Amino acid sequence: MKEKLDVETAELSIWFFCGILMLIYGVVLVITGIMEYHHLPPTVLADLHPTLWWGLLMGVFGAIYTIKYWPKHKLF
Repeated sequence: MKEKLDVETAELSIWFFCGILMLIYGVVLVITGIMEYHHLPPTVLADLHPTLWWGLLMGVFGAIYTIKYWPKHKLF
């Protein structure tokens, strides 16, 4: 029974990894959006800077998920 408890306490939530991925994608999009700010791509709504806004949104949600589901116990 003790082994089962040890295995259960070592589990990580999948949402933790989703949060990390979303945070990384958000940072990449923000950097791309800042670089595109003065050199707009030839798209119809480029003047709204969607890359920058989506990057900020994904970064915020990624940070929230990463902090909320951060492992509270030592894994090893």
